[in-house]
Amino acid sequence: MDSYYLGIDVGSGSVKVMLTDSHGEPSGVASSGYETCYPQQGHVEQNSDDWYGATCIAVREVIHKSQIAAAHVMGIGLSGTSHIPSMLDEKFQLVRPAILWSDIRSDAQVRRLTDEFGEFIAERTQNSVNCTWSLPQLAWVREHEPEVFSRIRHVFFSKDYLAYRLTGELMADYSSAVSSLMVNTDSLDWNHDLLNLAGLRPESVPAIQSSTTVVGGLTLSAASDLGLRAGTPVVSGMLDSAAELIGVGATDTSVAVIRLGTAGGVMALTSGPEWRKGCMLYPHPVRPLWYYQAGTNAATTSLQWVLRLLGMDTVDAGYDDVDNLVGQVPAGVDGLLFHPYLLGERAPYWSSRIRGGFSGVTINHGRPAFLRAVQEGVAFSLRDCAELLNWDAVSDIRLCGGGAKSLAWCQIIADVLGLPVDQMYVQDASALGAALVAIAGCGEADLSLLAQGSVKTSFRIEPDMANHDTYNSGFQKYGEIARQYLRTFD
Repeated sequence: MDSYYLGIDVGSGSVKVMLTDSHGEPSGVASSGYETCYPQQGHVEQNSDDWYGATCIAVREVIHKSQIAAAHVMGIGLSGTSHIPSMLDEKFQLVRPAILWSDIRSDAQVRRLTDEFGEFIAERTQNSVNCTWSLPQLAWVREHEPEVFSRIRHVFFSKDYLAYRLTGELMADYSSAVSSLMVNTDSLDWNHDLLNLAGLRPESVPAIQSSTTVVGGLTLSAASDLGLRAGTPVVSGMLDSAAELIGVGATDTSVAVIRLGTAGGVMALTSGPEWRKGCMLYPHPVRPLWYYQAGTNAATTSLQWVLRLLGMDTVDAGYDDVDNLVGQVPAGVDGLLFHPYLLGERAPYWSSRIRGGFSGVTINHGRPAFLRAVQEGVAFSLRDCAELLNWDAVSDIRLCGGGAKSLAWCQIIADVLGLPVDQMYVQDASALGAALVAIAGCGEADLSLLAQGSVKTSFRIEPDMANHDTYNSGFQKYGEIARQYLRTFD
């Protein structure tokens, strides 16, 4: 009987499910979206139960489209967006919506935690406090919603809530636990003092295991909802960024990864945990590796935003159409610049208050110019991120995420960096990484060898050095204007 595995990735706006065979070869993919709520300026929330509902829809769809029997699915792996706390009461019912990584309401808590405990936190986590982490998010709930907080008995981070809904078991993996900012990097276990800063007790958080640990089997009700057999093993998995590393075969320090997803990010591997200015540090699924990530908040989000502004979101504006329009405009867009700070910004400014926009606009700039300016602005932001990392050991840069389907955008990134980049054959690297961890967790293969053997690049994109010279000048102006934005709004 042929064996198949499901990778389930809980993203910022939808669940993506990928079906692969036992060698990691994709056989099908499906997705289902859910609502993101913005109840106040800077507040970004989702209902964690929506992740489960979307998972059920996407799993049934991919099984139907692939025309395989449910009995052939041998295991399920999970990945999910980072830093999202799901808060539950003593009956395991959600007490409030989950707070997303892009939420910036906890700015005051970040400043207080930094002033009073910043050195203590950095020494134990090798990370600095910012609004992305769960610790200040929970501190905000404790201070602003005390009645809600008093009912919290359990907290799951990111995809670990989905693991609970599927299996009824409580477990975190190393990366999802670290995304809380309440774990010691030396022991990879919960730090009781940091839990106390969030108002949590040790029994409020799940045990931490490796990414390839089997959490449990599908419950009868979950199996019925998904259309799969009860008892199908569910493997713990990892954060979406960690899954992307597996999905592009980044299992040693020679490979760096650039994500063009809802958010953008640059990731580089390292052999051990050490604080690095402007970066976030997480454990790699292949131990004992770690990885740094420097991120920008609004990558494809910026492109989707400008498409709405230009009235192009109501038509079938795929990346081929966008690429054709972008190709009509020269590199540098005749001085038009875009700063993608629509949701504040992470690296390198770490400001929830900074705002972005267009500058250098003239009467001659039309729709194609604004589209290209947005793609170049995101590429400049990614270069800001890249300059925070150590590239000495890197020989390959691999692009993934939905935006990497745009050949024009990949070329712009290569030109802005002045370095060759590899466009991956499968851009949905996090869902693929989740499927690969399912295969490894069910004992079919070593995760590192599986990732290296199953990943395919589409082709290498060489930089146009004439464009690179243009972008060097543009990047200097971009930085000057960014610092002005920071002074004006922060």
